[in-house]
Amino acid sequence: MIRPLLAASAILLLAGCARPGGLADTREGCAAQASSFIGAGDSFVRPTQGRADLSRQRGGDTNLQATLARENSDLDSLQIAFDSLLYCRWIEARTVRADLTAGRVPRAESEARMAALRARLRADLARARAVLAELERQAATRVAALEQEAPGVTATAPRGRGANQPRPVVAAATVLLRLRPEGGAPEVGRVAAGESVSVRPAAGGFAAVESGGQIRGYAPAGAFQIAERTARPAERAASPIRTLAATNIARRENFAESVSLAESSAVSGFELAT
Repeated sequence: MIRPLLAASAILLLAGCARPGGLADTREGCAAQASSFIGAGDSFVRPTQGRADLSRQRGGDTNLQATLARENSDLDSLQIAFDSLLYCRWIEARTVRADLTAGRVPRAESEARMAALRARLRADLARARAVLAELERQAATRVAALEQEAPGVTATAPRGRGANQPRPVVAAATVLLRLRPEGGAPEVGRVAAGESVSVRPAAGGFAAVESGGQIRGYAPAGAFQIAERTARPAERAASPIRTLAATNIARRENFAESVSLAESSAVSGFELAT
């Protein structure tokens, strides 16, 4: 199941991300998206007094349910903000390359713009890693409380992180597929905006794009966003706390995979063509 608002967000971001070529224009082109991501991350790295410590909740499951529900909502906001920021960065990189190819901007100026964009991306990823570390730290404090209310939930909840496992994703925009994991390789197809496919890591920040178990081609990993996992039947029928805990873990896994996917795209997806 694709995350709600994803397709709509992608369409709206086109107007806010792409900018015409200019002389060594190294200004921040994704300020709104960056601000939203920082704000969403602050709910975890700078938790308010209203966020309870789950390790102290022992008087019933009402507060635990409310806390998990609130955090799941915050995780949704964090994921959407991160996806939006990465999409904007990707559109900026594509614009820089297009300006160079069309001769609108000299190569030296294009290199300066791309270098500034890579620096901002590195800062984005450092911020994402800090948020992820705090998410994991907070999760460790919840194990005892969760196990008291829903024994075994932390052991049986689905975990999808795996370096070589196919990941369900959705195309942020129309994505060109290449014969090889190289920017200059022949085009062999396209993935339409909003289309769901699976990807596996490939060389140089590319991903092998699959559907129906068959590889369709290669594309920069940053062109895709993680698709939300669908709960299994047994999870949908579970108790509220067990369901909330399982979806909380899945949301954290989704964010971790998004960060890994973004890091793998930072090489080839944010370089000028030779």
